[in-house]
Amino acid sequence: MNATVTDLLDAAHKSAATLTKPAQIEAASVELSAAFEARMQHHFKRGPFYKKLHKLLMTSGNADLAKQVHHYSVAVSVIKHGPGASYRELKSIPDLPFTIRTPAAEPHTLVDVTTGGFFARLVETLEQAHQFLEAR
Repeated sequence: MNATVTDLLDAAHKSAATLTKPAQIEAASVELSAAFEARMQHHFKRGPFYKKLHKLLMTSGNADLAKQVHHYSVAVSVIKHGPGASYRELKSIPDLPFTIRTPAAEPHTLVDVTTGGFFARLVETLEQAHQFLEAR
């Protein structure tokens, strides 16, 4: 039986408190983000899921959630790919809900996932996006 989005998000909530090492949090963030995208992609014809979700949220009057989705999707991209376009974009965004390091000593430390409840807030953001998409 395939896990539903709700199952994934419930499991992520439960694991949030147990994730203490940066590598654990980074891996869980990337895995959850990818699984969420795979299960919710059917809401859009094709193309970059998180960009399309951001645009839909903005045009639907959900600017705050759109902003959160954008922040976390770009952060996960930086975690996955290291310095590059996403990192440069993230550095230009004021008032992020998490800390980025400029410059970082190592590529894997560009986004500080150990403070500010990074993973728990990612899960909350994806839950809200899930509720929005399912209500359409």
